[in-house]
Amino acid sequence: MRISLYRIGVIAPLLLLQAIANAQMPRPLSLAEALSLAQRHSPLSKAAAAKVEGASAAIQGAKALPNPVFTFAQPFGRNTGGLDEAYLVAQTLELGDKRRHRQRITRADFEATKAEAVGTAIDLVFTVQSAYFDALRADSERQLSAESLAKAQAFAKAADAQFKAGDAARSAVVRSQIELNRAEQENTAAETDSENSYAALKSLLGIITDEKITLSEPLTYAPAVYALPALLVQAKKSRPDLRAARKVRESKEAELHGVRAQSQPDLLLEYRHSTVDPTTGGDSVRIGVTLPLFDFGKIRADINGAKAALKEQEANLQETERAANLEVETAFRNWTQAKNAVNSFRTGRLTRSIELLDMAQIGYEKGANSYLELLDAQHIYRAEKRDYIRALANYNLAKASLQRAVGGDLP
Repeated sequence: MRISLYRIGVIAPLLLLQAIANAQMPRPLSLAEALSLAQRHSPLSKAAAAKVEGASAAIQGAKALPNPVFTFAQPFGRNTGGLDEAYLVAQTLELGDKRRHRQRITRADFEATKAEAVGTAIDLVFTVQSAYFDALRADSERQLSAESLAKAQAFAKAADAQFKAGDAARSAVVRSQIELNRAEQENTAAETDSENSYAALKSLLGIITDEKITLSEPLTYAPAVYALPALLVQAKKSRPDLRAARKVRESKEAELHGVRAQSQPDLLLEYRHSTVDPTTGGDSVRIGVTLPLFDFGKIRADINGAKAALKEQEANLQETERAANLEVETAFRNWTQAKNAVNSFRTGRLTRSIELLDMAQIGYEKGANSYLELLDAQHIYRAEKRDYIRALANYNLAKASLQRAVGGDLP
């Protein structure tokens, strides 16, 4: 099938224009997509994964036997008390609980590191949610300020026309200009706030600053009922920092037992080969036991240090539990207050402000109300609408904070 040059000449520019239009269109971004991007690009997530990998390698190292030692030396002389071997291979085999306690330490450290990685992921989710909700809030306030600016411009134009026609006083023109200037300043501040919020979100997600995005999920309100005792129980089981603190305590306890085990003997295997004197040289194998003869204070000091480290971690665990309970209680109270704030708007506050604005608008159009009365109604509506937007954002943020406080999904 042949395509004429005419069709190519028509289609190619259209495809180019379509590509340019697609490049200029904002990229829709849902909250789930934002979380996925953050997890892929976050340096903290990569660092946590690397730390878990290192802890896993430490477990393998703890399982391994001590490395054999090969010694090659050229002796001089003869019959020097067993020091004239040319080759010596020695292998130490640990007896007692040394190796088992070493493995307990590394396994507990590994579990603590995994819990810390989960905590990093939960913190990242909260940070992205906060940035996403804040960008939604800034977007809504920017739209509200743009609407207010458009109305202020229309009123300023109408007031000027009425003054020139002799139907309005000069004070109406001055008042409309003041309101226009205020609306312009508020709109500029709202645009700056929106740009800063989007920049913070893009930075978290690894999106270049110049790329245009639009948030596809609005601020929503999903009523829910949570009981503080149940949240405290869930936090005790689910919070990663508590799990990590418990595992660190297990590691410190195993470390104490491991230090005590250093006084236990080890098995020694040796293979010797001598070639100095052909008449007396040859091969030999030795099996023996090595053990500390005296403790001049090092083992005792290590035991005391391990005991102190265990006591310190027990205190750290208690402090972590106290702080966790307080965080859950605080997050629960904040969520309750945020829910009540949203409910106050949904049960009449916002509706009454809209009703007041409608009555003032009708009265102004019929000449029953002055411009100042309409302006006052507009201020009340705008303040109520802005507070409602912020209440929705605070509710979503408080719910995300409560979710993080309990260490995962809410019941």
